[in-house]
Amino acid sequence: MPDTIFSSSHSFKQQFIQELKNLTTADEVGVFILVLANAISKPEIYHALSKDLSNHFTLLKEKLNRLPNDELKKIPTDDLSVFEALSNINFNDLSLSISKLCGVWQLQYNPLRSFRPARNSDKKITRLYQAFDNNSFHFNKIFLSREILWQGNLANIPLRLLYNKFPFADYHGLLVIEPELKKPQFLQQQDIVKIQQILSEASHLQGIGLAYNSLGAYASVNHQHWQMFLSEQNYPVEHSVWTHNSGSNNYPLGVECFHKVSDAWPLIDSYQQSNCSFNLLVRPDKTYLIKRKKQGEYQHSHWTSGFAWSEIMGNIMTTTPLDYGQLTAHSIEQEFKLLGGYRT
Repeated sequence: MPDTIFSSSHSFKQQFIQELKNLTTADEVGVFILVLANAISKPEIYHALSKDLSNHFTLLKEKLNRLPNDELKKIPTDDLSVFEALSNINFNDLSLSISKLCGVWQLQYNPLRSFRPARNSDKKITRLYQAFDNNSFHFNKIFLSREILWQGNLANIPLRLLYNKFPFADYHGLLVIEPELKKPQFLQQQDIVKIQQILSEASHLQGIGLAYNSLGAYASVNHQHWQMFLSEQNYPVEHSVWTHNSGSNNYPLGVECFHKVSDAWPLIDSYQQSNCSFNLLVRPDKTYLIKRKKQGEYQHSHWTSGFAWSEIMGNIMTTTPLDYGQLTAHSIEQEFKLLGGYRT
């Protein structure tokens, strides 16, 4: 029997919101940022949390203003810079995440993501395999315990589901399989088998999907993790117009499709052994695998922080309202060319 959070889509969303609400009075700046970023990602989450967040923002701001410098230095620099950026605007004027169609592409703007600090996602990556480094950021760090939405067993597999601190998908979390094994962001066949088992167990959740960035494809943490979400709409790569879905139009990058993620393993293994970066989108009944150029092998455009799995699958994040308003389908397609397309 699935854990309560996985018993239904309603239960998952209800616990997702309730656990965020439980965090609205936390004194940690980083936790406040996480709750706020998740709140503005969905109107129903924002309406449930907005009053508590507004009140706590004022209290937290006053507390930080009273802290001596030696105490301020104990707060992670990334968190402090984001909070300072928030303090420079009218908190109640902070807009919710918005989205629209731009040709066949989805365009998204979340104001909090523009404050997101880079980890190693802005670094040039030359090797897909890198050994796990206990001294680098990873998902077993004690300070991340407050960011855990749920942990337990599903399909007899130990899992940890954390909130995404800067979400860009519906009910977005980070799924770490067997976190205590400290596996790097490099897949083995048994990992794919377990992903298949997890998806089979949770396939009744409407809109469930998992996504994966290899190193070099904008994975920001070298601790094996998958992006989990419950999406209200399909990603553009899933649309029926494309040849990989029996349509007549070519997707700008080559897409390999499989009915089950376990069927994709031989090609995933081939990409990894050939040091080719890739992104995955996995649904219970279909898997999309896309090979692409590594970050650092091309110069991405100013309006993007780089194409990770969401952009590769057709949902484009922008970091300014101006870019959100002015970006064209042609500009998006030109970016795909930099990654190894364009197929005609």
